[in-house]
Amino acid sequence: MPLIDFHTHPWLPAHLNHATVDFIRSISPAVAEHHDRLSDPGHAADVLRSQGVDRAVVLPEHCAETSGDVRTETVLEHCAARPDFYIPFASVNPNLDDDPPALVRRYTAAGARGLKLYPSYQFFYPDERRIYPIYEACMEAGIPVLLHVGSSVIPGTRVEFCDPVRLAPVARDFPGLPIVMAHGGRGHWYAECAALVRDHEDVYIDVTGLVPSRLLEHFPDLAAMADRVVFGSDWPAMPKSVAHNVAAIRALGLPAAALGGIFHDNAARLLRLG
Repeated sequence: MPLIDFHTHPWLPAHLNHATVDFIRSISPAVAEHHDRLSDPGHAADVLRSQGVDRAVVLPEHCAETSGDVRTETVLEHCAARPDFYIPFASVNPNLDDDPPALVRRYTAAGARGLKLYPSYQFFYPDERRIYPIYEACMEAGIPVLLHVGSSVIPGTRVEFCDPVRLAPVARDFPGLPIVMAHGGRGHWYAECAALVRDHEDVYIDVTGLVPSRLLEHFPDLAAMADRVVFGSDWPAMPKSVAHNVAAIRALGLPAAALGGIFHDNAARLLRLG
C-alpha cells in the first residue's frame, strides 16, 4: 500500500529556536541516529523511504516568535533536491509579512502545493477577516490549507488561537477550499474536529502527533470518516518511527479501503497527484 506522509519538517536546526531544537533532539530517534546528516535532503529522503514513505510533504515554519523560522524559500530549495519524493508547502505569517496573499501566489508559482498556517504559533484566529485574502489566494491556486489545531509543547504557543470552532465560518465562506486540521484537535478538541468533518465536505483531519494506537478513542467513527483523514508523522519530531506509526494504525482493524484512504488516496486527492 503506497504511503504519503502529509506532515514532515526539514531538520534545519540553525533555523529553529533553541527550545525547539532541544525538544526534537530529546525525543527523536531519527536525529539521535543520523544527527545533522538529516539536514541533507537526499539523506533525509533515503531515511524516510526506508520507513516505507513514497512521498513526503515538507512544511516551512514561519514562526519566529515561537518555534523557529524555516522559510518557504528554504523548503522549496530543500525539496528541489528530490522532486520525485518531496512535496513542498508554503507558509506565510499574517503578523510579519507585508502582503501574505501575494506571497502565496508567488510561492505556488514556484512550486508550493499547499499552505501551512500556525495560528497558535503565529497568534491569529483562523476566522479573522484579515486572513480571508490568504484563503482566497489558496482557492485561486487550488491548494489545500493545513492549520495547526491542538496543543503544543513549544514555549510561547497560545493554544486559544487554534480552537477548531473558529474554522466553521471559514469552511462555510470558502466552499471547495480543502481545510486540513493538523493534529486533529490534540488534547482538547477531538469531538469538535470530527463534527467539522461531518458538517463540511472539504474539511479533513491530519493525525500527526496523535498516539496511533489511540485513534479510535479519539475518533470512534474513524472508519466512517476515513475518506477525510490523512496520515502525517511530524518527522523527525516524533518519539517513534514512521513505520511504527503505520503499523499501529494498521493494527486498529480498519477496512482496507479506509487504510488506503488514510495512507495515500486522500492525500493524493488533496495534492492533485493524479
